[in-house]
Amino acid sequence: MDGHRRLALTVKDMALIAMFASILFIQEEALTFIPNVQLTVFLLVLYSKRLGFVRTVIIIIIHVILDNLVMGSFSVIWTPAMLIGWLLIPIVICTIFRKTENFIILAIAGAILSFTYCWCFVLPNYLVMHIDPLKYLASDIVFECILAASSFISILCLYIPVKNIFIKFRIGKIDIDEEDKIDYFIE
Repeated sequence: MDGHRRLALTVKDMALIAMFASILFIQEEALTFIPNVQLTVFLLVLYSKRLGFVRTVIIIIIHVILDNLVMGSFSVIWTPAMLIGWLLIPIVICTIFRKTENFIILAIAGAILSFTYCWCFVLPNYLVMHIDPLKYLASDIVFECILAASSFISILCLYIPVKNIFIKFRIGKIDIDEEDKIDYFIE
């Protein structure tokens, strides 16, 4: 071997990726009747922490393709903005917050990443629809705050219990002592 690590996805990895991409897509579609209330940021933070960067990126690619196919918004303008916006989550979580398991810090990061996801659409709206960026941000701020709040609350309430389910069923990265340290309420 030439010193480079190769990622070899096992059948189990592929099954988990398919299952978690389905969960991500279905929850977002099920909650579309409530504008910007979704568990997407929570799930991407969880997937980034438990499944790692590469598997989460694959899940995001599948999700973006499915979402754009179903919503009929597949284009060279909107799809890259969505992909970049969602990819920022595993990039930030797997680098800046890679050693953080504190759910409060992750909830704050999730809220901030919700805003950055929304801001990825400013440039396409300016280029395609000729909407002034400041007017776009002013008209979208309520929805950005809703997404940030739903992300913050979902990570705050669900991160520890769902992380413990991942540990119990040995899904994703499990530290040697982690199984004995399942926290049921707070860390």
